[in-house]
Amino acid sequence: MRYPAERGLSGFSLKYIAMVSMLCDHANLLLIRRGVFAPYTSAEGTILIPADAPAGVLLAQRLYGIFEIVGHIGFPIFAFLLVEGFLHTRSRGRYLLTLAAFAVLTEPAYDLAHYGKLWEPALQNVLVTLTVSVMLLWVLDQVERRFSGTPVKRWGLTVLATLLAGSLALLLRGEYVFLGTTTAALLWLLRDRGAWRLLGLAPLLVVSPWCALAAPVLALYNGRRGHLGWKYFFYVFYPAHFLVLLWVGKWIAARQP
Repeated sequence: MRYPAERGLSGFSLKYIAMVSMLCDHANLLLIRRGVFAPYTSAEGTILIPADAPAGVLLAQRLYGIFEIVGHIGFPIFAFLLVEGFLHTRSRGRYLLTLAAFAVLTEPAYDLAHYGKLWEPALQNVLVTLTVSVMLLWVLDQVERRFSGTPVKRWGLTVLATLLAGSLALLLRGEYVFLGTTTAALLWLLRDRGAWRLLGLAPLLVVSPWCALAAPVLALYNGRRGHLGWKYFFYVFYPAHFLVLLWVGKWIAARQP
């Protein structure tokens, strides 16, 4: 895929855009729904906000709609950067182990924020899906190298590996499950197809059509890593932001009339 040499967004910039998107998504749940909207939520989870609600509540209602849109561009960007990271990392083994380790370390914070307890098998954090995706990319790379001269066998094994990885993601119940791993696979397979590569985001449209908004953002990628800063910042930010939003949401809910 060709990238503009100077202009555009670096991988570092894209990661920060994805983090802001993720923050908006989780703020919707933990701050607005469970905090600001707490007095207007029934036991069944239905939210009904009257027209004469306080101005702050009505503002939060508008922000909720905006965050709902912005919050869906995060994962497509993370999936794209995952493939870029796999392509350029010096150690794929370390890359995989880092994702897996932080997937495990993040889970208590994720479950506490979503379910109010330290362990809940219903759904796991997105790093679980990204870990399975890296495993899949590694297999796909080996298939390409070993069976480049036999297209039928190569594509048969590619499809089989993608199905197996999707099944594992579904079994582990990471966010986006098989849609996430399939997206990573498509982004990998289309990596040399220029702008057509962004068609790899198509499976995520099942989750929300707003995921398509990530495409024009990714089209600005200039192929550069950019200023790295502390490379583990995202891994620490991910569990930490759950705990901070959870605490602030509870604080807001406790002060509602």
